[in-house]
Amino acid sequence: MKSLIFTAMATAIALSTPAFAADEINVSNGISAAGAPLAAHGVDLVALVNDGNPVEGFATHSSTYDGASYYFTSAANREAFEANPAAYLPQHGGFCSFGVSVGKKFDGDPDQYLVADGKLFLFLNAETRAAFLKDVGATAKTADDQWANIKSVAVGEL
Repeated sequence: MKSLIFTAMATAIALSTPAFAADEINVSNGISAAGAPLAAHGVDLVALVNDGNPVEGFATHSSTYDGASYYFTSAANREAFEANPAAYLPQHGGFCSFGVSVGKKFDGDPDQYLVADGKLFLFLNAETRAAFLKDVGATAKTADDQWANIKSVAVGEL
């Protein structure tokens, strides 16, 4: 009888584990209008990459990709994202790219960003952005290498 109760409890816990339990994508707490966690603080990534404008998007122009919701300021921006998500998704799951380069997952703030070599990088703050800018190529490579190791590790476990 005890093993049946334990099995039922273990099954319930396993089924209730939220998506992104390992924090592979930096998402906000709560659920977006589309029913998925909100990524990039709701900032329109197309406007950010194409225009350098970190403006908040709208739920009415949302798209869900890889289990996360992205908001856009217009249907045209949403369609551009859906046509080529890789051109707009932030590197390192949207976490601070400098933090990832040192093996940590810090929040990526779309107000602190860099587009380099066609890639979007987000940073915790102006200081981590400045540190990344000291050697973009080497730090990006280190971050890519570290990301492979920490991508599936929960934030609290780093």
